[in-house]
Amino acid sequence: MNGVKRFGGGRVPTGTPSLAWSSVVMVASLLTGASIVHNIYKPDMTIPPVEIASGGKDQES
Repeated sequence: MNGVKRFGGGRVPTGTPSLAWSSVVMVASLLTGASIVHNIYKPDMTIPPVEIASGGKDQES
C-alpha cells in the first residue's frame, strides 16, 4: 500500500467560488432586487419644504 494515497489522495478538488466572485454575485443580486422593488413602488424622493420655526417672539400668550 502506498502511504501517499492512504486518505483518498489523488482526487481532484471540485473547487469553490472565490470570495471575490461571491462578493460580485452578492452585490449584483442586491442591486437587482433593489431595482425591481423601486420600479414597482416608485418612492417619492422629493424634499419637503422647510418650515420656518418661530422663536417665540410672535406667539401671544
